[in-house]
Amino acid sequence: MSLYHLVVTAHVLAVVLWIGHMFVWSLITGPALKAVEPPEEATFLRERMRYLGGLGWPALAILVPSGLYLVWLRGISPLDLITLSFLDRPDGAFLALKLGLVFWMILYQAIWGHRPAALAAWVNMAAAATIVACSVVIVRGWT
Repeated sequence: MSLYHLVVTAHVLAVVLWIGHMFVWSLITGPALKAVEPPEEATFLRERMRYLGGLGWPALAILVPSGLYLVWLRGISPLDLITLSFLDRPDGAFLALKLGLVFWMILYQAIWGHRPAALAAWVNMAAAATIVACSVVIVRGWT
């Protein structure tokens, strides 16, 4: 297996871990805990989950360097990302949208990640789905 395939595999697995954990927690586990009786039990379970930590930060530790490597392979340097010169590329708008949404998700995770914020959770899930769509367009093209 080449380095490229190894990095792509690690990147995709980290995305699945990050987004999958978010969807399962937001759509299944979180609502299920609301039905746990007595309420103290649900509070205890939520606190245990927070104590153990989420999967977002470890996934990001893989996603950021692997993502930078993958865009570098496409001829986009970190300087191009800072100066936004990558916007001139055919896939530049999709990459900009993807990176902007990734920054949103990092911000969400840092501020609201383990707090009740129903609307923000839905916005975050929509951002995740859009990131996946942008990734497909970047890799496979629009047509």
